[in-house]
Amino acid sequence: MSEPSVQGERKKRINRLQIVYLMVFLLFATIILRLAQLQIQQGGKYTSELMARSLKKDAILAMRGNIYDRSGHVIAQSRPAFLAVFREEDTMSEEDYIQLVEKLEKILTNVDRATLLKKMDVGYAFENGRFIRTARQMPKYIEKELKSDLSQKEIAELSEHRGDLHGIEVVTKPIRQYAPMRIAVQAVGYVRPYHVAENLDIAHYRSEQEQYLPNQFVGLDGIELSYEEQLRGVNGYRLYEVAADQTVVKQIEKVSPVSGNDLTLTIDQRVQTAIRDSIEQFLPNLRTTIPEASFAKGAYVVAMEIQTGKIVAMVSYPEYDPNVWIEGPDQKMYEQIQYAVTNGTIKEAPYDARPLTGEAAAKENDKHPRSIVPSGSVIKPITILLGLQEGIIGPKDQWTDPGVYFYGRGTDRIKNDSGHVYGILTPEKAIQKSSNTYMARIGEELSAKFGKKSVSLLQTYYHAFGLGIQTGVDLPNESKGKEDYLVMNDHYGPLAAMVQASFGQQIRATAMQLAQYTATLANKGVRLQPQLVEKITGPDGKLVRGFTPRVLSTFPHPDAYWDILTKGMVMVTQPGGTAVNAFRGLPYSVAAKTGTSEQDIYVPVTTTDPKTGEKKTNWKMHARITNGVSISFAPADRPKLAVAVVVPEGGYGGRSAAVITRSVYDAYDKYVGLRK
Repeated sequence: MSEPSVQGERKKRINRLQIVYLMVFLLFATIILRLAQLQIQQGGKYTSELMARSLKKDAILAMRGNIYDRSGHVIAQSRPAFLAVFREEDTMSEEDYIQLVEKLEKILTNVDRATLLKKMDVGYAFENGRFIRTARQMPKYIEKELKSDLSQKEIAELSEHRGDLHGIEVVTKPIRQYAPMRIAVQAVGYVRPYHVAENLDIAHYRSEQEQYLPNQFVGLDGIELSYEEQLRGVNGYRLYEVAADQTVVKQIEKVSPVSGNDLTLTIDQRVQTAIRDSIEQFLPNLRTTIPEASFAKGAYVVAMEIQTGKIVAMVSYPEYDPNVWIEGPDQKMYEQIQYAVTNGTIKEAPYDARPLTGEAAAKENDKHPRSIVPSGSVIKPITILLGLQEGIIGPKDQWTDPGVYFYGRGTDRIKNDSGHVYGILTPEKAIQKSSNTYMARIGEELSAKFGKKSVSLLQTYYHAFGLGIQTGVDLPNESKGKEDYLVMNDHYGPLAAMVQASFGQQIRATAMQLAQYTATLANKGVRLQPQLVEKITGPDGKLVRGFTPRVLSTFPHPDAYWDILTKGMVMVTQPGGTAVNAFRGLPYSVAAKTGTSEQDIYVPVTTTDPKTGEKKTNWKMHARITNGVSISFAPADRPKLAVAVVVPEGGYGGRSAAVITRSVYDAYDKYVGLRK
C-alpha cells in the first residue's frame, strides 16, 4: 500500500475515534446534567420520601400451652379465633364514639352499646338511656378487645362496613378456653391480658415485662400463674419497611412464634367431678336435716396419693366458670363469682353470701367463718404421739375418763362433747372416742414437764406434719394457716396454750395442710411435697420435665407409736367410733379422725360519738358455730390415698365432712382403684 493511502486510512480512524469520544462526552454530560437536576430540583423530595420510610414490627402471638388431666383430657387449651378490636384514633370525638357503638351494636350479636363503650374505654358510658362522661381505666394506645370468637357473618359485615367503622379491625389471636366440666377451676386458675397483671403489680410480671404484649393473655392465679414461664411460649414478629402513609413497602424479616409447653396434671378429671357433684347434692340436704349446719354452703377437699404426694382431686366448692375471664366479667357477674374464685383449699375463701350483693353481702359474710377454721379433734393423733414420745403416757396407758377435766388451780375445766364419760381409756380408745379430757391431761403434764419450752416443742411436732407452715404445693399465695396457741401462750402462758391446743382448738389449717398431715401419718413421719403437675411436654410432644416425689422432712418414731395411731383411727370407723356410719360397708379398712371445732364469730359494729362525731368500730359476739372436719387414709393396712375435708358450719364432722370423705373413696376406687 502506498504512503498516501496509509495516511488516508489513519485519518479516517482518527476521525471515527473523535466521533466516539464526542458521543461519550455528550452522554456523560447528559448524565451529569440529569443528576444535577435531580439533586438541585428534586433532591428534597426524594430525601423526604426516604426519611419518611420506617420499620414496623408486628408481633405474632405465641400459642399458650395446654393443660391436661392425668389421663390426657383437656382442662385448658388455646386456639386461634377472630376478634373485633378497637384501636382509638387521635382525631375521634364523642360523636364518633356514639356513632361507632350504634353501628357495632347492629353487627355484633349479644353485645349492647353500654358493654361496647365500657370495653372501648374512651371516657364515656351509656347509662339510663343516655351517654355520660366517665374516667378511663387503661391507656389510650392499648388495643381494646370488643368481642372474641366472631361468627362468619359478623366478620363479613365488619369487612363490608370497614370504611364506616373507624378504629375497628378484625384480628386473629389465640384465646384461652376451659373445659365446660369445670375441672379443679381454682387450682388451674385463669388468664387475663398482660396490662391487667401489670396493674396488679405481680412481681413476676414486673421483671418480665419485655416478654409480653399489652393484650397478651397471662396467668393470674393457680397453675396458670405458677407455670407461666412454661405455658407462655415465645412471641414471633414480622418486620416491615413502611412508607410515610403506612403502606408496606416490603417485608424484611419474619420470626415465627414458639408455642408454649403443655402441662399434664396429677388431677383425675373423673374423680374430681364425681366429688364435686357429690358435694353439690349433699350440702342442700345437710342444711335441711342438721340444725347446726343450716348455713353450710362450702366444702373443701384434698385427696393426695400417699406414696408420691400427687394430688388426685382438689375441690374448692362452690365453683364457677373460668371462661368468664376471657372477655372479662362485668360488675354484676363479678359480684356473683367473687365468692367462688378463691381456692379455699390453700387460702382463706369467703362465705358464699349469694344471692345477696354489695353491702348486704359484705355484712352477711362477716357472720360466717371462712374456709380456714379451727381443725378440732383431727389434731388429737399428734397429741397422742407427743405424749408417747415425751414419756407422758405409755403404749399401754390406761386412764379413767371423768367427763370433765379440771386443770391449773382447779378453776379451769375441759369437758367432753355433751359431757360424755368414756370410762377407762387407752391411747387408741381415746382417739376412737375423741376424748377431750384425755388430751387435756397430756397437755397439762407436758406444760408441767417442759414449762415455757412446751409450746416450742408442740410447734416442732405441728411443723413436722406440715401444720403452721406452707406445704410447698406448686400454687401461688398459699396460706400457712394460723397458730392460735402461740397467741394464747403470749397472753395466758404455756399451761392454757398446751391444754387448749391438745384437743385441736388452737390451730387453724387449710385442707391442703390437713391432707399433707394425714399422708405423713400414713407414711410414719415422712412428709412429701404435694404435687399437682405430672409432667411438662413441648409442642412436639417430647418430655421437657418429669416430676418425682420430693421428701420435705422426716419425723422418725418407733413403729409401735405409729401403729397405735393407726389402730385408734381405724377404731373411729368401727362401732363406737365417731365415723362408723360414714364408712359402714366398705370392703377395705379406713383410718380416720373426725373433728367438730367450735368457733366464735364476731361482727363489726360501728358507733358514732355524739359529741365529736367520731366513728369507732367495735367487735360484737354474733354466734358460736361448729365446723365439720375429717382426715383419713385408706386402705389402713396398705395406705394409698389420704383425704382431708373441711365443711365450715357443717356441724359434727362425722355427719358432714366424713360423709363427703366417703364419696372421695368411692370415686377413687371406681376410677383409679384403691386396692390395686
